[in-house]
Amino acid sequence: MDIKKTIEELEERLQSYISAIKYPCLEYTPFIVEVGALTVGTDDKSVVIVENKRFPTQFSEKAVKEICSMTFKDCFDKIVQPKVYGKHEWYCEQIERLKMTIDELKKAA
Repeated sequence: MDIKKTIEELEERLQSYISAIKYPCLEYTPFIVEVGALTVGTDDKSVVIVENKRFPTQFSEKAVKEICSMTFKDCFDKIVQPKVYGKHEWYCEQIERLKMTIDELKKAA
């Protein structure tokens, strides 16, 4: 893949993440749950799944408690504990990772 194209795509994602937290507001579903490198979501039948999405599903406190009571395993059959983030915290971490990645790719380009 072309590094310049990758940089452009990452910069676009960076801007979309910045926009996602630009205006703080109260939300009924303010939590994002990660399991390893993936986030928790739901499929079209409302079954909990792990997925890799640009904009992860957000959950209520009640749903988070339910999710955290579930058992998740990695590809080596080891249990992976879910990590719960507030929306703002999760996006800020992703923004910092993207900035670092973009900077490193620009050095390599």
